[in-house]
Amino acid sequence: MLSAEAQGMKDLLFSFKSSGAVSTVEDQRMALEALASFSPMPAGVQTEIVDMGGMRAEVIRAEAPKSELALLYLHGGSYSAGSITTHRSLVARICVTAGIHAYLPEYRLAPEHPFPAAVDDALAAYRHLLAKGVDPSKLIVAGDSAGGGLTLALMLQLKELELPLPLRIVLLSPWTDLTASGGSVVERAEVDPWLEAESLKPAARIYLGDADPANPLASPLFGDLTRLPSSLILVGADEILLDDSVRLNRALVEVGAPSRLHIAEGMWHVYPAFPGMPEADRAIDEIAGFLAEAAAS
Repeated sequence: MLSAEAQGMKDLLFSFKSSGAVSTVEDQRMALEALASFSPMPAGVQTEIVDMGGMRAEVIRAEAPKSELALLYLHGGSYSAGSITTHRSLVARICVTAGIHAYLPEYRLAPEHPFPAAVDDALAAYRHLLAKGVDPSKLIVAGDSAGGGLTLALMLQLKELELPLPLRIVLLSPWTDLTASGGSVVERAEVDPWLEAESLKPAARIYLGDADPANPLASPLFGDLTRLPSSLILVGADEILLDDSVRLNRALVEVGAPSRLHIAEGMWHVYPAFPGMPEADRAIDEIAGFLAEAAAS
């Protein structure tokens, strides 16, 4: 049973979805920025705007560090929206709970900068950290939605370029299949309070242009997932992208890549990003526990 806080947020999301207020890229960008205003920063962090491989980025540091782990966080937003502002609170809550510091870059967005600009920028950010002396054995890469897919695309690039992989990866409702072939796209359409099933392919096309949606750098579900770091995948049971996570977990396990999947009953897309709900707090705790295991290994 959902908490009262989660049920209230779910009802609000259903109401906003039914209004049809988000119909353009600019609408989506404004909606995510507005949603961020309801996500205050937690106490116990310090932030700094920096240049990161030519990108604007923010460093978020827990004032009470528990380990030397660093987090590279790639934000979601269908590859066409999202920013430091929209994801600062989520990343800060992870940093405070896990006692780590994080880097949150603003990679280029579509349609102004279509595929593979985001992949190129994610790789540039990772290379920047390596050049600055960040030890990949103490580095976690994480992302939500499109940022989750981008995290996996980055792993494929690192393997191809024979660059060191990070210690672990964390994926929140990752968008892993831009062909929209998952059964949940149809099966969960009525219960998803946030995402519209019919918007998936148009959103993918905005990002891809004329590129093949089955390209593994766009849809890493179809890529070579061998030798990937240990993964934690969190997804809501009531979201149309559920199967993007379920199939990913299955594919990882089949090739011997360690993967842990948590499906949160009654929850929606990237639910850990919504503060003030016990369900989101438990998800952040689970992420922190996963990172603590990594630090101790």
